[in-house]
Amino acid sequence: MSSPSAECVAQLKAVLPHRVHLPDTDDYRTALGRVFFPDAARRRPSCVVQPVSVEEVSTVMRVAHRTGGTVTVRGGGLSSNCVADDAVMLDLSAHLNTARPDDDRVVVAGGATVGTMLDALAPTGRVVPVGIVGHAGFGLVTRGGVGYLTRSLGLTLDQLAEVELVLPSGEVVHLSDASTGDEADLWWAVRGCAPCFGVVTSAVLRTHPVGPVWVDRMVLGLEALATYFRVAPTLPRDTTMGAVLGYSGLSPDEPVLFVYTACASGDESDIDRARAAATAVADVSGSVLYRSELSGTYLTGLPEFAPPGPGGAEPEPIRLPGPGERRGSFFGKAVFTGPTLDSPLAEALATQIRGAPTRECRIDFQHTGGALADVRDGDTAFWGRSGEWNIPLNAIWSDPYDGAACLSWAGGTLDALAPHTIGVYSVEVRPGFPETGAEIDAAYGGNLRRLRELRQRHDPMGVLTHYPL
Repeated sequence: MSSPSAECVAQLKAVLPHRVHLPDTDDYRTALGRVFFPDAARRRPSCVVQPVSVEEVSTVMRVAHRTGGTVTVRGGGLSSNCVADDAVMLDLSAHLNTARPDDDRVVVAGGATVGTMLDALAPTGRVVPVGIVGHAGFGLVTRGGVGYLTRSLGLTLDQLAEVELVLPSGEVVHLSDASTGDEADLWWAVRGCAPCFGVVTSAVLRTHPVGPVWVDRMVLGLEALATYFRVAPTLPRDTTMGAVLGYSGLSPDEPVLFVYTACASGDESDIDRARAAATAVADVSGSVLYRSELSGTYLTGLPEFAPPGPGGAEPEPIRLPGPGERRGSFFGKAVFTGPTLDSPLAEALATQIRGAPTRECRIDFQHTGGALADVRDGDTAFWGRSGEWNIPLNAIWSDPYDGAACLSWAGGTLDALAPHTIGVYSVEVRPGFPETGAEIDAAYGGNLRRLRELRQRHDPMGVLTHYPL
């Protein structure tokens, strides 16, 4: 008797012969080699399917549902959960990767990145608030989207106006504020938890006019961290003050605090206020190793959210890997905190970054607050609206010997943040870890029971079981 995954692949090969790529073929290896997340790229899915239409996506889901197969979805390819051993990898990025403006909205195919979306909008002078890099896809769009415009415009998912979703059964539904009954429940769920409920093949998002964004960047000593914690929450909604604790070629032997202040107002008095806030943080630092300001177009015209290198050299942009390229390893977590970050935490985090096992480890502070709280926690599936910061911590290593130390370091950093943590960002929740259950509870909070009941209704066969809920 063949296994469910083998039967699923056999039927897919029969009905979609030119879209299905089997293990050890060039197309299979190339598709995996283009996945950003190192551990995900090393997994071995049962096959890769690259559909050209929503009808073909529906066919894949119907076959998986009928045979007991499982499916993961590769859009932007940044998530660890986009590939799983023995599952079908549904690669939307190969063909369903377009975006086009439509008056004050933008229509985006499910395999497009947010960078593709912003490029399409560039001639219109309008944007959608996204994260801090252009490589992310709908996995991020539908689970959050925290970036430089979150305080003024909200999350990326808050801009969703319509979603075309292929359910695990293969049924195609079109969701919006006009949805009723069961589809209204799905519309609630996809805004915060879409990968657990279906495949987004297309979406319409609201856009906003945005002019040049003013940015101030500083590299400071760690003693300025407590002041940063105090100053950032006082800023108005048009200004975000993010930061990174990490290493820079500007300071070979000591970690630094990189502060990135961005003002989207365009009004000189607002920019002056943002500049003064940044200066207040710089004034308490024993050393200002770097400071500069510029104005640029969101998102590609802004500097990377990373400390400059030796001599103030711009950091290398985050790029997607090429097939066959050597990979290191990455372990990431992200938590939401309120505005309570204080001096004892600053001291604890300074100790943590000084003890990082590799110079690539870093702790980010993505400044939220503001418009994030304009929507209530229960109005969409996203939980954590009262957050003042999203804090991703990234343990990165290339030598396998450093793996255990990096995991321990990440755990110690989470322990330091625990007294201030109010939620977990679901984009970094992965199955199979001891902490996964607690992270799911923290990621969805009071919405979790409703989400689980809805998932049981729509995916009783576990077609999308690799997405933890």
